[in-house]
Amino acid sequence: MGLEFGHDIGLRRALRGLPLAPLVPRYGQLVAEQRTLGLRHIGDALVERGRSLRVLDGVFEERAARRWHHISVDRLRELGAARGGAYGPLFDRLEAVQLRDPAALRRILLYQLVELLQADPQGSAPATAVALGVCPQEAGGLVRAAAVRHRLDGEQRRAAEELEGAWESGKVRSAARLAALLPADGGGDTLLRRRLADIAARVAEADDALDAGRDAERAGDAGAAEEGYLRAARLASDCRRSLLALVRLRRPADDGGGDGGSGEVLTARLAPETVTVSLSPAARGPATGTRVTRLARVPGGRTGTAEITASPAGGWVDHDPPFGQEVRYAAFPLRDGRIDGPPVVSDVLLVAPDVSALRSTGGRGRIDATWTEPSGAVGVRAGLEGPGGPVAGVEVRAGALTATGLDVGAYVLRLHCRYRSPDGGVVESAGSEHPVSVDRWPAPVDGLGASAGHGSVRFSWSGGEDADVRLVSWAGDPPEPGTELTYDPAAPWPAALPWEPVADGLVPPPGSVTRVSALAVLGLRAVAGPGLLVECPPAVTGGRAERGDGGRARVTFDWPDEAGEVAATVDQDGGRTMHRVTRSTYFREGLYVDVSPSAFSVTLSAAPRTPDAVVVPPPGGGIRVPADIAVSYRIVPGARRALRRAPARIRVTLSCPGEVPEELPEFVLVARAGRGRDPIRPSNHTDGTTLLRLDGGELHREGTVELPVPPGLRPPYALRGFLLGDGAADVRLDEPSPTNLVVR
Repeated sequence: MGLEFGHDIGLRRALRGLPLAPLVPRYGQLVAEQRTLGLRHIGDALVERGRSLRVLDGVFEERAARRWHHISVDRLRELGAARGGAYGPLFDRLEAVQLRDPAALRRILLYQLVELLQADPQGSAPATAVALGVCPQEAGGLVRAAAVRHRLDGEQRRAAEELEGAWESGKVRSAARLAALLPADGGGDTLLRRRLADIAARVAEADDALDAGRDAERAGDAGAAEEGYLRAARLASDCRRSLLALVRLRRPADDGGGDGGSGEVLTARLAPETVTVSLSPAARGPATGTRVTRLARVPGGRTGTAEITASPAGGWVDHDPPFGQEVRYAAFPLRDGRIDGPPVVSDVLLVAPDVSALRSTGGRGRIDATWTEPSGAVGVRAGLEGPGGPVAGVEVRAGALTATGLDVGAYVLRLHCRYRSPDGGVVESAGSEHPVSVDRWPAPVDGLGASAGHGSVRFSWSGGEDADVRLVSWAGDPPEPGTELTYDPAAPWPAALPWEPVADGLVPPPGSVTRVSALAVLGLRAVAGPGLLVECPPAVTGGRAERGDGGRARVTFDWPDEAGEVAATVDQDGGRTMHRVTRSTYFREGLYVDVSPSAFSVTLSAAPRTPDAVVVPPPGGGIRVPADIAVSYRIVPGARRALRRAPARIRVTLSCPGEVPEELPEFVLVARAGRGRDPIRPSNHTDGTTLLRLDGGELHREGTVELPVPPGLRPPYALRGFLLGDGAADVRLDEPSPTNLVVR
C-alpha cells in the first residue's frame, strides 16, 4: 500500500491499515439511521452531490477552487444545522462518535467504503471509488488496499460491528464469542488486534477470579467465594457462571430465597402474561442502579438466564417468562453499570398464571362463564360444584364454559390453567375460584295473540304462569324472545303500555303503529317474549252517507292528512264489505257503495300501512244509516156505477225492510181549495184543511190503510201528505205526481 495510503502521516492515531471493524458502540443504530435516509455511506451526508471526499489523512470535504476542508466536530454541527429535519439524529450520533474518538469518523467511513467496494463486481476499478465520492487522487490506493484486505462473511461482519458494543457494556463473554469469529491478528487492523488482546486478557482474569471463587466455596469459605465470584462478575457482567454462583451463595439451605442479610426483599408476582418484580426498599442511592436477572430452572439441564427490563411505573417486568417452568429472580446492585455487590434473590416461582378477566352470568337453570387464557397455556381444567356436589356434563370450550339444567342455588367455579413443563409433562396453575348463583327466573311467555275490536284490541298469551306478564313497547329493537334480562336502574325495562283500558281491551292511540312485546317479570329478572304489530290508523272525520238511486249510497268525509288510502267498511244484513279509495280518485269521482234498503253502517279509517299488523279501527268515524223506510200514499179513483163514480179513496202504505223502529211518524193529509181550474198545493200541514190523520202505530199494524176521501170539500182542490212527529226525518215520503193529487 505504501505511503500513498498514509501509513505514517496524518492525524494522531492514523490508520496503519484498513479497518476490519468500526469499533464504535451502537454501530447498528447508526447504520439504521443512515439507511432510513437512503445513504450509501456516511460520506453521502457530509458533502453535496458531485463533491469529493479525501480519506487519506482524515476526512476532508472538497470546497470551491479545489480547496479541502477538514470535517471537525464544529463542521458536523454546521452540517447538521444546514441539513436539519430527518438528518438531525444522524448528525447528533456522528458528533458524539467524533467527540469520543477523533479517528472514529474516518474509521467508520473507510469500513463502509471497503464493504461497498468488496461487494461491487467493479470494486477493483478506481472509477468505482470515485463514483462513491472518493477523491480521484486517492481512489487508486483505496481500491488496491481494499482488494487485499480480509473479506468478511455475514457472521464475521456481524461480529465486527457488535464487538465494541459488547466490550463497552462489560459483556466480556459475549465479546469473546464475537472475537472468536474474527482473525486472531486483526486482519491487519492494529486497533482491532489490540481490542482482541484486551478481550482475551479480561476473559483470562475473569476465569481466574471464577476459579478462586470455586476453590473457596469448596473449602467452605463463603466470604472468599463470594468475593471471587463478585470479581468475576465485575470483570464480565455477562458471566453466567459467576451470576449463578452468587445466587447460589445468597440462598439459604432450605431453598426459600432471601435477602442475604441486606434487609431488602425481592418479590415476584404472576400476571396473566408477565411477571412483575419489585424490590423493597426500592432506593439504593443516587450513584447506584439495579440489574434484575431471571434464572429458569430446567430439571437435569442447564439453568437459563435472562435480563429483564425496568418498568416506567417502577420495578421490573418480565415480558417473556418461560411458562410451565420454575424461576427465581436476582437483583444485583450496580455502580457505573458494573455489578457492585451480592444479589437479593426472590423465592422460587412457578410460571403458571391463572386465567384473567373471568366473568360469569347466571340464567334460567344455566351458568355461562368466559375468561382469557394466558398465551402459554395449553388448556384449562374447569370444574363446577353446586349444592349437591360436582356438576357433570359441563360444556367447556376455548375461553368459555356453559352448564345447563341446574337447580336454583349457589355454585363455585374452579379453573386451573395447564402448561407444558420442560420435561414434557403438564403442570397446573394454583387455580382460581369464582362463586356464582343460579336464581329463580320467570317462566317465559310462549305465544302472544291479539283480536281487534272497534277502537280497541284485546290481547291473549300463553306461558308466563308464575310471572307478572307486561305488555310493553321497547324504544329500539326488542330483544329476541327468550332473552334473559336483569334489572338495571341506568337502563330500566319499558313501562307497561299506557293505553286506556276499556271493557273490550286497550285503546291504542289513533295513527299509531306499535310493536307490542310480552315481558315476563319476576322481581329483578325478566324474560323477553314474542311480539306483534298493532296499527290503529288515524281517524276520519266529517263522515256522511246518503242513499241515492239504484241501490247506491254516497259517502263523504274530510280526507285525513298523510293518508294514501281511506277504507270504508260497510256492515249490513250481517255481512261486511270494504271499499278502498285513493285521494285522487276520491276528489275526482267521490265514493259510492252498494247498499240494500235495510239499515247499514259505514266505518271510515285511513287504510293500514303496515303488513302483518293487527289493525284496530280507531274510535269514531262510524256512520249509521237507518233502513229505507217509506210511507207512500195514492188517490184511488172510485168505481164507476151507471152514470156516477163512487167517491175517491186514499191508500196509505208503509214500506219498512228489516226491523221496524219503535217510533214512526204520523201521516197527515191536507187539502187546499183554490180558485180556477188549478188549485195551489198546500205548503205545510197547516196550509189547508186536514182531511186525514194516521198515527205510526196504525200504519205499523196494518201496513196499508185505505180510506175514502172525506166529503165536504167542493172540487177543485189539491191534496198533499206530510209526516209529523218523532222519526219523521228517518222516513221517506213517497208522493205521487202533483197532477194526480188534484180533485176536480
